[in-house]
Amino acid sequence: MLKYGNFLFLLILVLGIQGLFAQSPSSGQEVTKVWVFFKDKGTHHDHLLQKPTALLSERALQRRLKVLPADALIDERDLPVNADYVQALSAHVSKIRVQSRWLNAVSVETDPVHIERIQALPFVAKVQPVQAYRRERPDEGPVIRHSPASLPKTGVDLDYGVSATQLNQINVPALHQMGYYGQGVIIAMLDDGFNLLNYHITFDSLDVLDTWDFINDDASVDDSGLEASEGWHGTKTLSTIAGYTPGQLIGPAFKASFLLAKTEVNSSETPIEEDYWVAGLEWAEGKGADIASSSLGYIDWYTWEDMDGETAVTTIAADLAVERGVIVVNSAGNEGYNELRNTLIAPADGKKVIAAGAVTSSSIRSSFSSVGPTVDGRIKPDVAAMGSSVYVASSVDSLGFGYSSGTSFSCPLTSGAIALLLSAYPELTPSQVYEAITSTASQAENPDNLLGYGIIDIEAAYYTLDSSYLEWKKKTLLPGFIYLEQNYPNPFNPKTTIAYFLDNTADVTINIYDLQGRLVQSFAQGLRNRIVRHTFTHEFNDLASGVYIYQVAVWETETGIRHQKAGKMILIK
Repeated sequence: MLKYGNFLFLLILVLGIQGLFAQSPSSGQEVTKVWVFFKDKGTHHDHLLQKPTALLSERALQRRLKVLPADALIDERDLPVNADYVQALSAHVSKIRVQSRWLNAVSVETDPVHIERIQALPFVAKVQPVQAYRRERPDEGPVIRHSPASLPKTGVDLDYGVSATQLNQINVPALHQMGYYGQGVIIAMLDDGFNLLNYHITFDSLDVLDTWDFINDDASVDDSGLEASEGWHGTKTLSTIAGYTPGQLIGPAFKASFLLAKTEVNSSETPIEEDYWVAGLEWAEGKGADIASSSLGYIDWYTWEDMDGETAVTTIAADLAVERGVIVVNSAGNEGYNELRNTLIAPADGKKVIAAGAVTSSSIRSSFSSVGPTVDGRIKPDVAAMGSSVYVASSVDSLGFGYSSGTSFSCPLTSGAIALLLSAYPELTPSQVYEAITSTASQAENPDNLLGYGIIDIEAAYYTLDSSYLEWKKKTLLPGFIYLEQNYPNPFNPKTTIAYFLDNTADVTINIYDLQGRLVQSFAQGLRNRIVRHTFTHEFNDLASGVYIYQVAVWETETGIRHQKAGKMILIK
């Protein structure tokens, strides 16, 4: 692990002496932003490998259990960057910007003269530029105010208004009718600011768990008021996925919980920088995000030949997040078509990232939507959703709505639809989600590099995942039979989910017994429909550690017959 730790004291002393002759960059010199990658992390924090909760939230650890062994939920990548290396480096820089655990690197501001000295430090592996580009703000267009009374109703008790078009195309209302709205799912949004302080009416019921501004290093991501121009993009993408204004706009996952990371400044004079995006993703993963939805991308300094899934730091970080159980969805890009090469943006080129292309309301590819393949020959984008004239909240009028175009909006539509799958099947891994949505999309049999596997069909994906029940259904005709799944996660602390199917509509109660057969808790679920996967999630804070029996008891409404099924679960505190 540590190759240079024994001489750090001497090194810092030498650096201090060198400071008499070579001073740190001054504010008057040219500023260069670079990544400094370290060779190792030292041994200072090795003890934290035995204390996962010191590094990550309990929610993040539970999510990682879906893809990692219980005894290997964290590794060296999760340890903090070596503080001694950062301290020694500080003599050569004017500012430490971002520290990345996963990349084992820090981004810094320095001047060109000091870069050679930084590269010569014995604990430094390499130095490379922090890349940046500028994006002009498109015209938002006229603000539209619709009368809810004049708009049609769609779905069960939901009035989608104009947003019905973008939701119907990917069959979101079908899952809403089943009772899945994104509840129980944590979605991280990485974007510019979000106008929440002078909030838009569509965010009235929004559940925000946490926020962080990685540009200004504070908790405020609200850029309304004088800086409203910096929040125009995040406001729109957030409304696309989570808005709730019946009769005007409803997002797919309006009952999900959100982590909002401001990782971009969108003024045309300010460059967008990749190190903030990496920091935002690491933060969200550690907070327990299930999905990371990013309508940002980086291409101006990379070439199309760099879109290989291994070069851009944002791509590397995105794939690392997926390996830890986070479903990462990113815009494919708005670079259009080129018959000679791909036009992708990073991190959409990620090998484990779901890249969302864009279509019109008529299901035709939007001309601006970026195309693949990746340099290593993989199909990109992966799937598509509506990206032309998507109905969104206005970023300048708290009561207004309008239309915006770009893969920036096909991305949150895709992310929101996936959240509905996680509401129904919370144990799904990123690879299972990918298989479900690609195998049921409109071009599943003939994927290409224009729209990948095609427009997603989230209802078809749901029933594909439901195939285990359908196979069971073929094998039994027993009336009132219950198909009970193993609770997830198991062992758990303190929250777990119990899932079950019913052959007939029935009144359901979930009972919890100890090993002596004593009833310790009971939860009336009411009437539940047949051939629908039902889930019950609860935090068992009042129970002590131990083994318990969970029982699903049903009373058929037509016959009054009682049936029951039970399983074991383990609570560890």
